[in-house]
Amino acid sequence: MFTTKQNINIFKSKCLKIPNFLTQAENQNIIKSVIKLEPYFEKSVTSLNDPDFRRSMVLHLAPISKKKISKRIKLVLPQVLSRLGKELFPIHHIEAQVTAHNHGHYYHSHNDNGMPEVAKREITYVYYFYREPKQFSGGELVLYDEKIENNEYIKADSSKIVEPTNNSIIFFPSHYWHEVLPVNCPSRNFADSRFTINGWVWQS
Repeated sequence: MFTTKQNINIFKSKCLKIPNFLTQAENQNIIKSVIKLEPYFEKSVTSLNDPDFRRSMVLHLAPISKKKISKRIKLVLPQVLSRLGKELFPIHHIEAQVTAHNHGHYYHSHNDNGMPEVAKREITYVYYFYREPKQFSGGELVLYDEKIENNEYIKADSSKIVEPTNNSIIFFPSHYWHEVLPVNCPSRNFADSRFTINGWVWQS
């Protein structure tokens, strides 16, 4: 009986993963362009100012990707929102950055719109790309389910795991708690990293 009650209060996380999001040529061009921009990547930071909470490298100026990714996201957004059980909303803008996870990098559990300055983030997306054959393991995305406690939605213990697959993109609501599991990249070469173009669809 206790298990049944507990399950009633668990809300399974929803996401949509789309394979082959860009053409093969577009995917390869992005990989080559990002590798050339290695000197411009910076250590990632968070609002917590805790250096152990997140470890990765970030490129905030991403003209190589933003226009193409944003255009494609707008085309599939109706399909995305339908799968996530959400209604269409007016888009203010689509934010994008490039992230590189190399050996030992990770991102602990967090959500993307929990602070007032980012409360308008509605949908999170992560586009995966890397050189093949893949030279790293790990780096899975963990999407946590939700439960109600004290009349509030909080992170549940259950979750789903999303494998990083080259040229695929995943969408999920920005309020979901999620994390990136540690990456194992034996070569430690930047070019062998788990790369993403990740960002957020902001509501007006």
